[in-house]
Parts: sequence; C-alpha cells; structure tokens
Amino acid sequence: MTTAPRWKPNIEPNIEPNIEPNAWDQGVHPEDLKDWDEPVPLDPPPAPPIDAARLRGIGTMAQAVSDSLQVPVDLPAWLGMAVVSTAIGGRRSVSPKPDWSEPVTLYTMPVAAPGEMKSPALGLMAKPIFEEQKRRRVEDTSAVARDQQDRRIAEACVSDAESKVIKAGDPAKRKNARALLDAARDDLEALGEPRVFTQLIADDTTPEAAADLIAQQGERLAILSTESSFLGNVGGRYSKNANPEIVLKAWSHEPHAVNRKSGQPLLLERPNLTLGLAVQPGFLTGMGETGDVFQARGLMARFIFSMPVSRVGDRVYDTDPIPPEISQAWGARVKAMMATIWDSDEPQEMQLDHKAKESFRAFWEALEPRHKAHGDLSSIEGWAKKLPGQVLRIAAVLTLFENPEALIVPGDVMDDAVSLVPYLIAHARLVADLMSAERQSKLGPARAVLDWLRRKEIEGRFSAGDVEKGVRGQAWCTEMADVDDALDLLVRAGWVRQIDPPERKEGQRGRPQKPRFVTHPDVTSTGSRVISINSMPRGAA
Repeated sequence: MTTAPRWKPNIEPNIEPNIEPNAWDQGVHPEDLKDWDEPVPLDPPPAPPIDAARLRGIGTMAQAVSDSLQVPVDLPAWLGMAVVSTAIGGRRSVSPKPDWSEPVTLYTMPVAAPGEMKSPALGLMAKPIFEEQKRRRVEDTSAVARDQQDRRIAEACVSDAESKVIKAGDPAKRKNARALLDAARDDLEALGEPRVFTQLIADDTTPEAAADLIAQQGERLAILSTESSFLGNVGGRYSKNANPEIVLKAWSHEPHAVNRKSGQPLLLERPNLTLGLAVQPGFLTGMGETGDVFQARGLMARFIFSMPVSRVGDRVYDTDPIPPEISQAWGARVKAMMATIWDSDEPQEMQLDHKAKESFRAFWEALEPRHKAHGDLSSIEGWAKKLPGQVLRIAAVLTLFENPEALIVPGDVMDDAVSLVPYLIAHARLVADLMSAERQSKLGPARAVLDWLRRKEIEGRFSAGDVEKGVRGQAWCTEMADVDDALDLLVRAGWVRQIDPPERKEGQRGRPQKPRFVTHPDVTSTGSRVISINSMPRGAA
C-alpha cells in the first residue's frame, strides 16, 4: 500500500533567491549613517549651574551638602534659601525706593527626578529649623498646660456668674451678679488667644489648614517638603474648588479674611508663608490640568525655579562628609536669626545703601526693555514681571543671614543677587517649557520617543511597533496614531529617517512590509544629561 505524501504549507518567502528575509530592516546599514544634517533641537539647552559663592554663607553649606551627597549644588542651595526665609518669618521687608516694599519671604522650587537625593538634602539643610522647633515645643509644654488650666478656670467662672445672673431674684442681686459676670469675662478676654505649641514647618496640609496654622503661629508658617502634595491640595486634590488665596496673598503679605459657616471669621492682617518644595518634573508636566490655578492666577510666577543637570552616572561613592565647622556654623546662624528676627514682635523695613541702589537700578533699567513685544522674555512674561522683587528679596535674605540685625542691604550683596539674574531666567524658561501646552500636545510625545531611543541606544532599524511597545503606558500614548505622529515630527526635525520597504514583486503574497526608521548618529553618540521626564506618566510626582 502506497502512503500518500503529507501536505506541507508553502512557507518559503516569495522574494528573489539568495536574499535573506527582512534583511532590509535588520542591523546597521552603512547607508543609514550617511548624509545627515544637523537635527533641530527639541529640548532647550540645559540651564547653567548656580555659582554657590554668590549665595555666600548659604552657598558654603549648600556646596558641602552637594559634595557629600553628590547632588547638584542648586538643590540644597535653594532649599537652604527657603530655610533662611523660614527663620525670618516675614518680620522684614525691603524697600528700594519710596512706595515700593517687598516682603522678605521666598517661594523656591528646585526640580529633580526620582532618586536624586532630595530628601537627604532637605534634611541636612533644614536640620537647624527642625531642632529649633523641637526645642521650642518642649519649652511650650508648661506654658500651654498653664494656659489651658487658666482658660478652664476663667470659663467656669463665666459660666458660674451667668447662672447667678439668671437666678438673681431682685434687681440689686442681679446687678451684683452682672458685675461678677463682667469681671469674669474680662479675666477670660485678658488671656488672649489660646497658647499653642510652636509649629514652624508644615508638610502635607490643605490651604484651609495652612491659614489656621498661620493664624495660630503669629501669622507665619513654612512648608518645606520634597513632595508636591501641598500644591496638589491648593489645586483642588480634595475638593472640586481650588483654593490658592492664602498662598497668593501670603507671598505679598496681603490681608486675608475667611468667613466660615460656623465659628469666628479668620482675619489675617499680614500673613507670611515660606515655601521650599523640591518637586519631581512630572508634577510640572501635569500643570495643564490646573493651569488656571497655577499659571493664570500667578501662583507659579511667585516661585524661584531651578532645574539642575543631574549628576547621576558621574557620582562617586567615597565622599568627604560635611566639615563639622561648616554644619555647626550653619546651624548656629539659622538659630541666631530665629532669636533675633523670628521672635521680634514688630516687622521692620530694610533699605538699600547707595551702591546697592545704583546696582539695582542699573539691573532694572536693563531688564525693562526686554518686556516689550519683541523682547526675549515673552515666554515667561508673568514670571519676569516679578523678577525685580525676587532680586530684592534674595539680597535681603543674604544680608540677614550674614547679620540678623542688619537693616541696610550693602552694595556687594546686591551685586551678588543681581548676578543671579541670567541663572534665574534660564531655569524659569526650562520650567515654562515643561508646563507649556505645546510641549504636552506636540513636542512632548516626540521628546518621549527620542528619550526612549537614547535610553535604549537603538542603533539599527526599528519599527513604529517597536516604539509603541517601548512607550506603552505613558499618558500621551493611547493609540498607534500617537506614535506615528511623534515619529513624523522626529522625521521632520531630522532626528529620525524613514526607510521605505523594497517594492513588492508582482504576484508577491503576504502582508506588505511596513516602513522602518533609523536614528540620527547623534542620538546614540551623545547622551542627554538633562532631567529626563518624558518616560514618566503625567502627574507622577
């Protein structure tokens, strides 16, 4: 019996003999490396690092922290400036000329990706403030207990006197009882506001709770944190209605009144708030969802920003610890400021000496034309309008750190503050780029793909499907068309080149081959040392 041959499917490719299947889309082809033009940059250039010496003693401590932790010096520097602002507690303002006065308080926001040692840096810079808060709370224990006891006795006396007024049968007894009631009320009112434990620093709090804390703590408070929780609360994380009022007003010491459905209205005459927030880039890329709160209402314009270049990849393990004399001097100076300035009852206004006035005026006059329509500050116009006030505040903070009793800003300190202007503008531009609508809608996806290509060091030809698998899960990538649009922008910008498949032979079966892509040689020959945020989901703060 003859056995019939088994049927075999035709799996041989219908292409020219001796040509390996899909060879055109595999490996590195020499022709892919030829005739590339310079690509169009999609990212702004990295902003310059801060010259820590310009921050004087604050910069000395920041540099020591930077050397020990191997973090950009900018991170501890601006957290340190917020610490010093906390010690001032809104008790100083600075005036460059009549009718212009700036509160000496800072909102600082260094931006760093996860794993950049933000928490250790804050812990080292803010250690004197936390130590002072702990010491004061221990001292408060007996005073708070005594006040609570006195208040209970006074309230009981008021209640007892009220009962006697009610029970008095004749006018004479009622008159005497009312006199006792008035005296008891006077004793209760003489106690003033209830004594509370000192709280210099808050963290994850709501704007409503922050306003209450400011009222309890002599109209001043600081929020020092390595998370964006507070600003998330301000933007309405726990409520449909955002409430940035106290944050807006406390930067400029504007009166703030809150009328509540129950209880006494909250009246703040001169609220002060210091913010030192080291946030992740993902927080800023999510700003489009709450733009009215953070941008249109001017909240982000009140911040001093810093987006330093990461040191990850170039760090060394064996480092020198912070010299004891530097950390001791830092702690002693911050605590001296607390004793001299924070504890003072009345605010005082600082002036500029003659040289400082001339330096500030020259800066102001050079900056003013840049605000015009053809100027270079259009992308950060709202922020740039507040830049002169920020320079005044920085100069005053530096002055008070060196001499807590100073009421005059000297010229050399103002020169240092003015010298920071190019740095401040460059970093504000980087943040504006992160928050821009164009970045999120167009440039963001293209940057995300380019970042993926750099990280994966793609050297051969790749497909759009390869990219989709690599960036899957990012907020912008909802369908294949999103990847196609991003690759199209990269092709037009010269970062990627499309390689079309070979023409199909007549009668060739199977699905047609899809185009492949190849990257510009610079993608793999040079790495990006700028903070990489493109691979992070939106809002991953």
